[in-house]
Amino acid sequence: MAFLELDNLRKEFGDLVAVDGVSLSIEEGQFVTIVGPSGCGKSTILRSITGLETPSSGEIRLEGTDITELPAYRRNIGLVFQDYALFPHKTVFENVAFGLKMRGAPKAEQRERVEEMLEMVNLEGYQEKYPEECSGGEQQRIAVARAIAFDPDLVLMDEPLSNLDKNLRTSIRSELRRIQDETGVTTVYVTHNQNEALSLGDKLAVMNDGHLEQFDDPETVYRNPQTRFVADFLGRSTEVRGTYHRQNGEAVAELGGGIELQVQPSGSLADGDPASLFLRDEKLKLVDGSAPTENVLEGIIESVDYRGRDINYFIEVPKIGQTVQVSHIADHSTETFHTLGDAVSVYIEPENVTCLPADDSQP
Repeated sequence: MAFLELDNLRKEFGDLVAVDGVSLSIEEGQFVTIVGPSGCGKSTILRSITGLETPSSGEIRLEGTDITELPAYRRNIGLVFQDYALFPHKTVFENVAFGLKMRGAPKAEQRERVEEMLEMVNLEGYQEKYPEECSGGEQQRIAVARAIAFDPDLVLMDEPLSNLDKNLRTSIRSELRRIQDETGVTTVYVTHNQNEALSLGDKLAVMNDGHLEQFDDPETVYRNPQTRFVADFLGRSTEVRGTYHRQNGEAVAELGGGIELQVQPSGSLADGDPASLFLRDEKLKLVDGSAPTENVLEGIIESVDYRGRDINYFIEVPKIGQTVQVSHIADHSTETFHTLGDAVSVYIEPENVTCLPADDSQP
């Protein structure tokens, strides 16, 4: 039995279906991230778990108990909101102790627990400060301390880093993972940021238009996307159209201009089916004449995006009539950099080609 289960969850707002038949099983102690574009239903799922929204149908079970219609105040769940929702007129101590106080904890227990939480989030000595005296990153950590101080069954976080700058997001992200590892509290974290979703979670759920597209560990979701949306949404890929062929246990995709790429066999494609190939830019390699001759695209560099550590090459491949992007970490000590107009060969290993059924609605 899973610790937290969503069973065919559906939420309608009038004619709008925000969440459409989502089922998830989350184990105790896991850190699960839910990612997707704005309006995909991820925050509605979170609000349904908290009790702030009542699902139109389906069930939510926590440790085997149906909590679908249980009032929010009766759910032992910690919340961290996008704007942190700290009480501006209360001190840091009073903010962190709030859940404990509401549950009738003795004052001595409140003091001991608040000190423990502030030490965990590296804010010792902040008890008498007010939120306005704290930076954005400090406020975020105060909100986390408040959410876990009363020993909740579950912690839910809704876009908690979106108001922070890039560098601070990165450091706080590491702090969140450390705190969750130390406490072991089951955590569900909603974000639209792919990097956050991939780096934080033990499991990753990808949402699109109210539907759950894929749920697995982050590496599996990234390396083996099961739908066109996941392949396109996570990371950067070039989509190439072709025809899938499978003979004697081997699979190839026939592209334009007589080009064939070896691919991994696909259970969702039959011989002769139209296919979409997704080529991850960091999996493509520029090779010289001594490199493999199979799974190679010949092209001309039409643009270079130099970013210091990283270099992105945009390469026109005339035989397929498309431009592919190749990204890699530059070795400034040995590398000979390519320039506009250079003729290059691009190689990709068969296991790094994601091959999915083509969408007939796409050109």
